[in-house]
Amino acid sequence: MESRLPKRVRPHVASGPRRARPLRPRVPLRPEHPQLKSAPEQASAASPLLRFTRHGIPALIVLAGVVAMCFGSETALAGGAGLIGAGLATWLVSWLYRFGVSGDDARASEERARERFERTGRWGESQ
Repeated sequence: MESRLPKRVRPHVASGPRRARPLRPRVPLRPEHPQLKSAPEQASAASPLLRFTRHGIPALIVLAGVVAMCFGSETALAGGAGLIGAGLATWLVSWLYRFGVSGDDARASEERARERFERTGRWGESQ
């Protein structure tokens, strides 16, 4: 039974007997290549300024809220609670942004896998 898909979508069909031969060893990627870094390594590669922006600024805002609450009046309590809420919201927005960007990386990886599948007829992350 012949497939209705064009041969360019099925590259393994066009290669015929060559497909049974073992694959040639591929040249390994350079160690600094982004695909070789795992997620924890990439997260630890963040600059100190970026880490301060992500965590330090929200922590300073929360600390300012706690200090404001320590100086007693009802207005200071309400203002301190507002500052603590603003600090937590700042940290949450930063976290949500990083979470969204990681989804973009996953989509890019999926697209690379699809392009590789179209070229070679094999699916997978291994080279």
